[in-house]
Amino acid sequence: MLLNKSQIKEIIPYREPFLFVEGVEKMNENKIFGFYQTSKDDYYFKGHFVDFKIMPGVLVVEGLAQLSTILLREKIGENHKNYHFLAYEVKSCQFFKPIFPGDKIILEAEVLAIYPLPNSENKIARIKSQALVGGELKCQARFSIVIILKKEFEEKYKGHPKN
Repeated sequence: MLLNKSQIKEIIPYREPFLFVEGVEKMNENKIFGFYQTSKDDYYFKGHFVDFKIMPGVLVVEGLAQLSTILLREKIGENHKNYHFLAYEVKSCQFFKPIFPGDKIILEAEVLAIYPLPNSENKIARIKSQALVGGELKCQARFSIVIILKKEFEEKYKGHPKN
C-alpha cells in the first residue's frame, strides 16, 4: 500500500465519520487508485434505506473527490496546504448498481486537465472517476475541483455569521 489511513489524514483535511478513503494503492502523474471498506456499522446505513441498506451515492462521489484531492495535492507540491480543494461542478454522474454494507469499494480517479483561473493563483481541475466493487462498475463521475488559496477564500467568508 502506498498510503494508509494515517498518512491520508496528514494530506487531506478529513476525519471520521467523513473520511471515505482508507488507503491509496497506486498513484502516478495523473491517476490514483484507492479504496474504502464499508461496514454494516457505518452511520449512514442506519437510515439509508431503513428496510434495504445501501450506501448513499453522494458519499461514493465524496470518496472519489477525496481520492482526487490526494493526487491534486501531490501535483501542487509542498505548498498544497496553502490551498483549499473544493467541489466546483459535477458534470455527470451515473450510479449503475448499489453498494451494500461490507463492500470494499475500489476508487479510481484521473486528472484530465488543470486550468489556471484568469488573474489568479487559483485553478480548476477536471476529474474522471469510477467506483467498483468486486470488479463491477458501481458509479462513474466527472467533476471539477477548484483549487483556491486558503487566505483568499477564508478572507472572503470570514464575516459569515456561522464562523
